Amino acid sequence: MPSTIYQNAYPLQLNSRNNCVPQLPANESAAKSRLAQIPWSWILRPVGIFCLVFCGYAGMAGSVPQAQPVGDSIQAVEQYLNRLAQERHFSGGLLIVRDGRQEFCKAYGWANKDKKIPFMVSTLAPLGNITRSFTSAAVLKLEQQGKITVHDPLQRFFPEVPADKAQITIHQLLTHSSGFPEHLHNSGGEFARLESETFLQRAFSEPLVFAPGEKGESSNVDMSLLALIVEKVSGTDYESFLQHDVLEPLGIHDIGYFANRAPDDGLAHGYLNGQDWGTMQRHFLDSGGGPFWNLKGNSGLQASLQDMFLWANAFTEKTVLPDSSIRRMFTSQVPDAGTGGESSFGYGCSIRETDQHTELIDNEGTNGVYFARLIRMPREGLVFYMITNESTVNSFRVLPNITQLYLQGHISQDAMTDPPKFESPVAEQIYEILNRPKTRDLRKELEKSNLKVDNHMLLLQVGRTLIQEKKVDQAVLLYRYYTKTFPEVVVAWNDLGDLYQMKDDAQEAIKCYRQALVLHPDNTRARDNLARLNPFIGN
Repeated sequence: MPSTIYQNAYPLQLNSRNNCVPQLPANESAAKSRLAQIPWSWILRPVGIFCLVFCGYAGMAGSVPQAQPVGDSIQAVEQYLNRLAQERHFSGGLLIVRDGRQEFCKAYGWANKDKKIPFMVSTLAPLGNITRSFTSAAVLKLEQQGKITVHDPLQRFFPEVPADKAQITIHQLLTHSSGFPEHLHNSGGEFARLESETFLQRAFSEPLVFAPGEKGESSNVDMSLLALIVEKVSGTDYESFLQHDVLEPLGIHDIGYFANRAPDDGLAHGYLNGQDWGTMQRHFLDSGGGPFWNLKGNSGLQASLQDMFLWANAFTEKTVLPDSSIRRMFTSQVPDAGTGGESSFGYGCSIRETDQHTELIDNEGTNGVYFARLIRMPREGLVFYMITNESTVNSFRVLPNITQLYLQGHISQDAMTDPPKFESPVAEQIYEILNRPKTRDLRKELEKSNLKVDNHMLLLQVGRTLIQEKKVDQAVLLYRYYTKTFPEVVVAWNDLGDLYQMKDDAQEAIKCYRQALVLHPDNTRARDNLARLNPFIGN
């Protein structure tokens, strides 16, 4: 039986598949005509992963408008997603909000394929770098409380900061103009056990990649430093401050890292090229805790479609922060060098101008498995949010088609047609290098191509693709490099062990599984494989 949730006075019907579609006023056609003038190509253009901010996701913690299709565009969107779910196994959810009211909120596919648990509007899934928006909001909340200003330098909070970084301001961290790199060198990936003291020592000891204030380049280090400032100033941990001071006053109670939550408790499994990657919670457990500081403050928060509606509307209704703070967040502050100046950084978001001279605020986040994207059009009163948990049919490819259907009633250019094998150009290049006949040493080839790999998830994505394509020799080359560059990543050792088994090299496989057990003694995958290889041990 459907249940009804209310927010502001607009009732929302949730059926067994969590479908939420509102009834809107009769003067819809004139408004749609104005919206149709927005060039969807702005949405199709890729925006760097940096711009995942808090320009707003919003889930509706307890409300969604009346469940009736609105006009041909909403029907077209629903029909398209139904077809995509049936034919391409689309899995995740879509939220469309206009003028603070939900026009569409529906989930598709599976949160857990093996257990046949459907993806629901209440299912929690990772936001990726959209976490940055929450960190930025937490910082501005401290400013609202009179505890800091965005002009405060690092030396106010960290007396040990070296001279070359001492005058970097909170504003520069928020706008990625500090000069800190995107990732720490040889960071070990987002689940590496990196405590705050070690993170600070490494961040302060590594050289800046450019002079503070010189330009803007996306940086996870910036956001993790901001999260540490939140902890220092508030006297509590980042997640607690975020929930108590920022989210709970908005009626949001289910956005967080949830490190201690059971791995299948309302959480979406991720699927990398069809293979079960698990959940963030499972990876926290496998790494011995977390979140640690390669992740904290810059990525990894999890949210539902419902709560993302509330989060988005908190900016529209100006309940999360004062209007002056929100305007600063959504104002172009520093050009993004990574886009050639086509877009700029606000506070935790990316901003560009459309051909209609209106603002488009774009936020996106992915670890190569989950893909989340939020598009906000303030003048038009529109918010689009999509989350997917299957890498092959993901938000970055599907949402451009959704916006075309919504804004112009048809798809002019299908973003799902011949999509690239990988979302990251670096991953594409690694894959291409490994498929060259003369490649024997991946490290040397990467150096020749001047390619730097700081994110181990890129290697995992390429590696799993090669395994799926049965390109065993190329995969072995990749995983040898992977385990040397990121020796603390358990899954890399397990995968390499599997590859050696495919090559009938039991002794090398045993070495890999033993190393995986050293890193994580409760690793059942390594233990089971060693048990099967027991006759070869000691030979």
